[in-house]
Amino acid sequence: MSNSKNISIAKLDDLDEIMQFIDNEWEKGHILGTNRDFFLYEYQNKELLNFVISKNQSNKINGILGFLKSSSNVNSTLWTTMWKVSKSTNSPMLGIEILNFLRKQDYNNIISVGINLKTIEIYKYLGFKTGVLEHYFIPNHNINKNQIAIIPTHLKNNINFPVINKDTTCKKITIKEVQESFNFNKYKSLSHNKDLNYFKKRYFQHPIYKYDVYGSYKDSKLHAMLVVRISSYLQSSCIRIVDFYGDEDFLDSISMTLVKIMHKKNYEYIDFLCSGLDPTTILKAGFIKVNDDVVMPNYFEPFIRKNTLINFFTDSSDLENINIFKADGDQDRPSMELL
Repeated sequence: MSNSKNISIAKLDDLDEIMQFIDNEWEKGHILGTNRDFFLYEYQNKELLNFVISKNQSNKINGILGFLKSSSNVNSTLWTTMWKVSKSTNSPMLGIEILNFLRKQDYNNIISVGINLKTIEIYKYLGFKTGVLEHYFIPNHNINKNQIAIIPTHLKNNINFPVINKDTTCKKITIKEVQESFNFNKYKSLSHNKDLNYFKKRYFQHPIYKYDVYGSYKDSKLHAMLVVRISSYLQSSCIRIVDFYGDEDFLDSISMTLVKIMHKKNYEYIDFLCSGLDPTTILKAGFIKVNDDVVMPNYFEPFIRKNTLINFFTDSSDLENINIFKADGDQDRPSMELL
């Protein structure tokens, strides 16, 4: 039987064994089981690793739960990532014990993005609230044949682009401009206390993915930021919005800047997975909600041409106002080594 004595926060010394566990128990060849540098980029916290681990009587790891933090202070949100108990363990409650250990740590709230549909009733039983990310897109009506998505012609021809306030400007911004101009404290309740350090590390220092950040200004003040990444399949590419910070009334000015880039570079579409933003604001910004007539793939590594519901759980009581985006947690992370 497991007990609290052999469940702990992992130390750097546990790194190799955790990676081996991921390779053996989670997925053979997964990037976190093969790429030491990337693992440390994601999970190192000084002399600790942001993993809860369980060890059996032989002192071997038999369960893991990874987590990512939105900031370095105690009001951080924790996003859970890899949660796995060894196939050889004989303790059916071990996974719950590992999660409960994490829940006893100092944090603001816990969120897990990308949970399995089959486990939703378990999370509800444990007192979590569950939801699903809404999926929106803006198609490029100049493209006749899509290689990535399946978008009916009538949707391409019925896009209502907003009239942008002339006092608002939007441009691609650097980390220096973010540091000098964006007030993280003002929006911390909406963005899980994400701070400048999180933002810099997550988007400007990512060792594999390239992100671009666009900012919307009014009266020389930076009111909103939107993070995007380009995904490609065959000879086609699309713009994927993965995070948003700030005043959502400025979403339209950034989306229209992205539309110009989409047309100029011949991208298929722009898509946006999110929860917590006002749907009216998103539709006003030119987006269309994905429905059964549309196929908007989420997985590119490997590519899967189908719609995927991204479910989540949270222990926050205010589900309506909890903003969640694609890059929260581990949803926008390479799963295998990119050649």
